[in-house]
Amino acid sequence: MESYNLSAFLNLLLFCSSSFVFLGFPKSTVMPAIDLEKCTRCLKCEKDCPARAITIKTGEIADTCIHCGHCVAICPEMAVQPDFGDIYSLQQHSVTPEDFRNLTAGIRTCRSYLPKAVPDEILSQLVENVKHYPSASNARPLQITIVRSPEKVKLLNDLTAEALIRMFRLISSPFLRPVLAVFTPSLNIKKLRRYNDSFQELKKTNDSLICHHAPAVILFHGEDSMTGMADADANIWATYTSIYANTLGLGTCFNGFIVKAMGKKSKLNPRFNVPANHRVFASILVGYPKVKYINEASRRSPVPVKL
Repeated sequence: MESYNLSAFLNLLLFCSSSFVFLGFPKSTVMPAIDLEKCTRCLKCEKDCPARAITIKTGEIADTCIHCGHCVAICPEMAVQPDFGDIYSLQQHSVTPEDFRNLTAGIRTCRSYLPKAVPDEILSQLVENVKHYPSASNARPLQITIVRSPEKVKLLNDLTAEALIRMFRLISSPFLRPVLAVFTPSLNIKKLRRYNDSFQELKKTNDSLICHHAPAVILFHGEDSMTGMADADANIWATYTSIYANTLGLGTCFNGFIVKAMGKKSKLNPRFNVPANHRVFASILVGYPKVKYINEASRRSPVPVKL
């Protein structure tokens, strides 16, 4: 799978499955290579390499390379061949700070979607662009599942709701209450019980309390590791994906309920082709918004601590 064209491969997978798409990012086993005939010995790549893996004098790249792509991105002669894909000259972007501020000020959580499917090519575009997003450890261990058939989205909604209700029952159990009071004194049991009652009441008239009738749900998942940073990677990628989706006219909603329900060894995971040893670290609903927000609603800004 190292040599496939990513765009073509994603499109093929998306069109071949009517229920969900499971995408992995293969770990590169190929090293970048330096074309010394093109190289002018400017040493930009050698100086910028975070792993100090490049020796331009001999044209060698050590196996300490972390495959970050800096050497490819910085070379003015395109003399460094990447370990994956092709090289393209960056186009000068025209996004001003004010443009970005206005974009992010207008992005709101979308819980009301039009009954309109997101085209396969748009979902493919969202996932393909993930290759440009940063990661916490540069290992890029995550995989992506796109739940996109109405039946599968409904199943995800119902199973997550059931898991949430079971959790509420467990937490509010009179037998566990004394134990929780000792070990988790900050847990507001009364508030959770009220939320549970409200959730149960709303569930009687709303059959999509979790997924809000979204036409697609994107799951970011990977192995749960003591040393890995998959949770950070997932939230980085989900955030970038949400912003990109909004530029395509889509609305998104970060869904923590699904994340809680699809933990490691969760019974939900096999139903959506999430490996048993994986945990879902981030989940976003995606679709065309039914409503349009016209005002900027300010929130309290974080107060920085200056050292």
